[in-house]
Order: sequence, then structure tokens, then C-alpha cells
Amino acid sequence: MTKLDLVLARIRKLPRERQDALAEEIEFRLDHDGEHESVFTDAEWAAIEASMDESGELIPHAQIVAEMRAKFPG
Repeated sequence: MTKLDLVLARIRKLPRERQDALAEEIEFRLDHDGEHESVFTDAEWAAIEASMDESGELIPHAQIVAEMRAKFPG
């Protein structure tokens, strides 16, 4: 099995909603290969920047992901 086969097998074990989200990310990457576009919209970047505390320290990645999923479901 290739690494891709192994990753796809893992993805197929996830709930349908998570599979769809990953498929969208992969599709975006394929469509924008070599470009430096962001996977986040301006509104999502604003939410990320707002998640930084006032000292400039970044909030842990897992916390930001959870907050982004809560603010931008689906």
C-alpha cells in the first residue's frame, strides 16, 4: 500500500462530516497547487487574529481549531 492508500483508509473510518471537510481541503490544495492562497477566508483570518491574546502569544492550535469549528461549522 502507498502512503496515500493508508491515509485514505484512515479518512474512510471518520464520520461523513469529517470526511467531507478533509475532501474539501484536499480539493482546494489540488486546485491551487503552487499558489500561495490561504485556505481561510478573510472572516476566518479575523477570527484567528482575534484569538491571539493581548501579549501576542498564540493560543494552542487545538483551541483555535475548536473555536474555528464552533464559529464556522460545516
